[in-house]
This record gives sequence, C-alpha cells and structure tokens, in this order.
Amino acid sequence: MKHLFKNPQKKGKSYICNSKEKILVKLNEVKIRNFKKLNDTSGYFFDCTIIDKNNKNEIELIKEIDNDAKEILIENYNEWFDTTDDDKIEDIYINSFDDGNITIILSNKIEIDIIIDNKEVTITEFIDYMNANKKNKNFIFNVDLVFIGIYINDNNIINKWAFKTINIETIKQFPNAFKFEKEADKFSLELYLNNDTKKEYAGMNWLYECEEQSDA
Repeated sequence: MKHLFKNPQKKGKSYICNSKEKILVKLNEVKIRNFKKLNDTSGYFFDCTIIDKNNKNEIELIKEIDNDAKEILIENYNEWFDTTDDDKIEDIYINSFDDGNITIILSNKIEIDIIIDNKEVTITEFIDYMNANKKNKNFIFNVDLVFIGIYINDNNIINKWAFKTINIETIKQFPNAFKFEKEADKFSLELYLNNDTKKEYAGMNWLYECEEQSDA
C-alpha cells in the first residue's frame, strides 16, 4: 500500500493529504471511552477502543495506513514544504491507532447514517442516547470509518478517521432473579433467551416458575 496519498493541500490552519481512493474500515463492538465536542463545534470526537479479537484484519489495515503515511511524509516532507526539517517527523508524527485506542470524528460536514435498534436517528438523537447511556453502556457499537486524511501542523501530524455509519443494538438487561442454580433450568433459560428474547419479555411468568423450581 505504498504512496497511497495525494500531495498536501492547505485547509484552514492545516495541510491535508487526502487518500487517492476512499478508504473504509468496518469495525465491530467498538468501546466508547469518552466523547466531546470539537473545538469548532462542527461535531464531536470519540475516544474509542477497538477489540482486537473482533477486528484483527481491520486493525492491521489501520496500522498499515499509519506506517505508509509516515513513510511518505519522510520521503516528501522537504520537497512539499521547501524545508530541511523532515527529521522532526519522528517527534511530531502520531499514529491514529495506538495501544488499542483510536480517536474518531463525528462531523456535521460528513454524511452519516446512524441506526439505533433498527431505527434511523439524527446526530442530535444519537448524542442524547450516548449521554443517557454513559454509565450503563448496555449496547453493541458497530461502525464504518472513512479515512479523511493526514493532517499536518507545525507541532503535530496525525491521520484522522470519521464515522460513516453507526449501528447500535441495545442489550436487554434481565433482573438478577433470573440466575438459576440447577443446570437444567439454566439450559431452559438459555433456550428462552436465544429464541424468544425479541418477544419483549413475554412469558416472564414462566421464568419465575423456573426460579421457583430451582429453589425447591
């Protein structure tokens, strides 16, 4: 994946190297550690953790892009900016993926599809949902990311990613009363949860009956 990027273009306070072709990465069961508004209020940034066992190939792709970005910067920085300062790249370049963590942008300027429990929602509704679930985090968070470029500033250089799609599935929580002692009852409960959970708690009396039998 060598020389994946275009020459940098000035945009605001940064120079940005866009990719020659659109780069999309699909991630499963991403963990949200924190999120805040961007300084220019054009969206939010999310500090996330990518679970390795669910995303091995995708993590390798992100790492490869990070490495390729650094290599092309070292090769072309002096020519691009008419300088001899390419030795500072080692000090100011930051990998987008580091120790399992990545920062992802939710931008008002990028078209995005957000689905929560099979219902399409707005960015505002999504942020409300996230605020309401900050402590419990009882949801599965699957996303598609789009690469938005190498951002080059005087004091730092970093690859940036943005959300392209977000799909959230809320995890149903069952009371502790539905923990059973007998293996037979546990097996029955597993069958119920696997096959009938979508019935929105229909048959809860049956579960209570199982609990009573396990206490007998």
